[in-house]
Amino acid sequence: MNIEGKILIIDDEIDICEQLSGLLNDRGFKCNYCISSDEGIKEFKKNSYSLVILDIWLNNSKFDGFQTLEEIKELNETVPIIMISGHGNIETAVNSIKKGAYDFIEKPLDGDLLIFKVSKALENYDLKNKVNNLYQLKNNNYVANSEASKKVINSLNKISKTESSILLSGLTGSGREFLARKIHFESNRNNKRFKVIDFYDLDRVKTEIKLFGSEEKGIIKSVGILEDVNGGTLFVKNIDKMSSKVQGKLLRVLEEKKYYRIGGLSSNNIDFRIISSSKMLLNDLKKCGSFRTDLLNKINFFEIMVPSIRERTEDINDLVKEFLISSLNFHKMNIENVSNDAILFFSELVCVNNIAQLKKFIEWSVFMLSEIKNEKITKDKVVSLLNGFLNEDQTEKDDKQAYLDYNIKEARESFEKSYLTYNLKKYNNNISQVSQKIGMERTALYRKLKLLKIYASS
Repeated sequence: MNIEGKILIIDDEIDICEQLSGLLNDRGFKCNYCISSDEGIKEFKKNSYSLVILDIWLNNSKFDGFQTLEEIKELNETVPIIMISGHGNIETAVNSIKKGAYDFIEKPLDGDLLIFKVSKALENYDLKNKVNNLYQLKNNNYVANSEASKKVINSLNKISKTESSILLSGLTGSGREFLARKIHFESNRNNKRFKVIDFYDLDRVKTEIKLFGSEEKGIIKSVGILEDVNGGTLFVKNIDKMSSKVQGKLLRVLEEKKYYRIGGLSSNNIDFRIISSSKMLLNDLKKCGSFRTDLLNKINFFEIMVPSIRERTEDINDLVKEFLISSLNFHKMNIENVSNDAILFFSELVCVNNIAQLKKFIEWSVFMLSEIKNEKITKDKVVSLLNGFLNEDQTEKDDKQAYLDYNIKEARESFEKSYLTYNLKKYNNNISQVSQKIGMERTALYRKLKLLKIYASS
């Protein structure tokens, strides 16, 4: 039985919520419940859940069960949702599945049947995530023709199967997160979770709760990444940005194999492998007193220097082809749609700063030129996009920097407003085209535009 992950129950009858959570908790599952759609959606946004049990008929709620399903699917399209109802029939069950539910169970609930379907749903969700991750790795191989890249691969082959902590040093955009995932999926922990926490983007006040979770008077308020990653691999991006307070707490976790939720009085056992990344040299930070020596020794058992794009010149041609093929496939095009001089131009670009930016420019170019299916993507067309891309990329960087000064809600809303405004402009306010392009249902898109006070004609 797979009991990994957490389950969220949304039902307007508190007796049903308590009955279900009690039954599932007794079988080893972790559950929370909410008695309205509003509370349920808010809770789902706040914490990570692997399964939702959702009542179709929700009294005293903003949305009914089907509308709540749409809202949750908008937040996480892969999470399985089991619909329940005391007024169910074949039509209701079919309608639930059509709207994206994993399964349907009629009330009064059969306990054994519920446990069976919950177990299968969690196993299915876990399997899908693993397959998706493996697919991404298989189809995004680490190109290694240069001596610098071959050195990285040799290091990975030596260290992946061990339990040793690893530090990935190198510039932003060099592929450190991809390598961390590759290490995880080639390790003995590949059947467990891989989780990422980035200290560059997080408000330092909230990082502790993000990492450790929180509780109040013995009641769990939020689940931290540590709880989610138990048994798996934790990738700490930009560990050089970690505050001294969090450094001390993380060191204690690594030494004692235990952690405390913020506000908690009892410890929780934990087992995970840590992989870290830093743009700055941690030895330099250590010398100036901004990074703990004892923590550095814990996370730096093995260091891999990830080469920049300037150190991988022999890889660039293959990287360009890989990024092109991936982008072209997405737009149902093939390599014959790109002229040789355009491919050569991509390979000889000197204005991109890293591999991530090269990939982004190729994706941007294919996206902008994919509307005309029967015409080749030529060097002249790509050149015409370059200045706009570089300016857009710099603006995006500036915007990202500005987002760091916002709270998380303001940052999310600002990004969503910019993103939707851009796409509305691109498709001349055609809601249907925008809906299809961004992968959001028309009704959900209309609600989002109304919420953000963006006005467009259909």
